[in-house]
Amino acid sequence: MRIPRRLLIGTCALLLAPFAQAEDQKPNPIFDGKSLNGWTALPGGTWTVKNGAIVGKSPKTEKRHGMLLSEKQYSNFVATAKFRVLSGDSGFYFRSERVKSNVSVNGFQVEIDTTQETGGLYETGGRAWVHQPGKEAVEKRAYKSGEWTTLELRAVGRDIEVKINGVVSSKLTNDKGRIKGHFGLQLHGGQDMHVEYKDISIREIEEDSGFVEMFNGKDLTGWQTNGNWVIEKDNTITLKPRAGESGWQRYADYLTTERKYGNFKLDLEFKFNATGNSGVFMRVGDLKDHVASGFEVQILDTHGKKKFGHHDCGGVIRTSAPKKMAVKPAGDWNRYTITLKDSQLKVILNNELIQDLDLSKTNMKDRPTEGYISFQDEAKRIWYRNVRIKELK
Repeated sequence: MRIPRRLLIGTCALLLAPFAQAEDQKPNPIFDGKSLNGWTALPGGTWTVKNGAIVGKSPKTEKRHGMLLSEKQYSNFVATAKFRVLSGDSGFYFRSERVKSNVSVNGFQVEIDTTQETGGLYETGGRAWVHQPGKEAVEKRAYKSGEWTTLELRAVGRDIEVKINGVVSSKLTNDKGRIKGHFGLQLHGGQDMHVEYKDISIREIEEDSGFVEMFNGKDLTGWQTNGNWVIEKDNTITLKPRAGESGWQRYADYLTTERKYGNFKLDLEFKFNATGNSGVFMRVGDLKDHVASGFEVQILDTHGKKKFGHHDCGGVIRTSAPKKMAVKPAGDWNRYTITLKDSQLKVILNNELIQDLDLSKTNMKDRPTEGYISFQDEAKRIWYRNVRIKELK
């Protein structure tokens, strides 16, 4: 049957509407143009609001790096702002964490100053310069110190892009930096500073909607364990085994949710020391025997391994080897995104699809349809952070 063109167009528009809405959501102002509500000023310099702009100033005698920090943290977003630098060296921080030092925060900043380094990416407390604008970008974007300039920053997963006056000045793919944190406006210490920001807005990317943080950053509320798990700074959960401990059968020492989950999308980061070993257990039905009543996505120090099987990192133990060896070297942060819906299991490690299974066709077909989530205690030092979950219907 031939469908009339008008009807076909209308039908397509209805089908595409949810996707367009997800991508084209209206930006949310995070500066109201009148006050510093939603922001916290850290020691060093002064921040005021004048003529619809945030004005930051500090004298050369001020050695601390003044910082105006957003109260809320963000992960995936497109942020836009206008700025002008009348004197000194500033920065537009994102995904940053607060620390006790003269600099006040660690994390990425978009460099904002009086030079053509503006628009570069600098990692405070880490790699220092990660990317500086190239000659072609400098020539195209027409940046002039003291004039109002447009910044657009896109950070989705581990991909980052910076535009100055509509021209790409920095771009990173699969970067290893932090994936969540505060926005911050900087006043560089030891300089005569005068910088202004206005029209600061953010559009959070749909990927983040519906997720719930699984740790409150203070204690293990919502979890159960008899082991040595502690929460460190920045909501990082760490296992610190006691001397002489060993063995994976200590189920009471696993870190386990207090409630059960059925269908969900679990997103987390992990890292380990050399020879590190842990695992993410799901749908565990019997807390006295995780192995027999649930299944495990392996965490193991097998970076660079050419021949690998179900027991190597990314494998589903006793079931399926990963499609690729995507784990990073010991000491680097890795990211798991695990989607479990009915019998379908999909595992993405560091942006690489490594598992796509129908569990009903494997030897795990008899496992419960809902159960506990656990992080395994193998008596090896292991770190988890940015653990969040979205339950699926």
